[in-house]
Amino acid sequence: METKPQSGTSSEPASPTPPPDWTKVTDSELIAACLDGHENAWAALIERYGRLIYTIPLRFGYSKVVADEIFQETCLILLEGLETLQDRQRISSWLMTVARRACIQRIRRRPKLEAAELQDTYPASNTPIEEDLLRLERQQLVQQALANLSERDQKLLRALFFEEPRRPYEEIAQELQIPGGSIGPLRARGLKKLRREILKLEK
Repeated sequence: METKPQSGTSSEPASPTPPPDWTKVTDSELIAACLDGHENAWAALIERYGRLIYTIPLRFGYSKVVADEIFQETCLILLEGLETLQDRQRISSWLMTVARRACIQRIRRRPKLEAAELQDTYPASNTPIEEDLLRLERQQLVQQALANLSERDQKLLRALFFEEPRRPYEEIAQELQIPGGSIGPLRARGLKKLRREILKLEK
């Protein structure tokens, strides 16, 4: 005897939940995902702050080889300290401190060898290290805030302020399929939204 399917039920399997867009989550959410065991969350966290970590030993004047070692050391400390990290929204400042300490400890442990390493192909810049690092931290904050905007706002602001070489308004308007005269007002509104997102992330 043929059994009829019950009313209100579907024979089709439920659609799988799409993976989260890790570029749009806050630092706190990303760290929580790492602690919950999400497979790609750790890679996304390193992708978000990898450049900031790696730049610190280079700004100290270390070679690429030593910078790689300090990068791996900092990432290991991050992995071990994720669960006890007190202020997750200030993870960038925490990472900068950890990487700087690693650089200084190397100098103290092996002063003669480090003096030679510091003369490698990456001479120290005249720009103060803290100033460079704060600039990089700010850039990361802006990129994270930008990812929280609408797709149109993201494309417009990236085209106007981040892409090189700069393009004429007419070309940008054609790509976004908007009137050329609307770029100015959209630019102003987009920057206002971006500032709001930055303030949210800085809290």
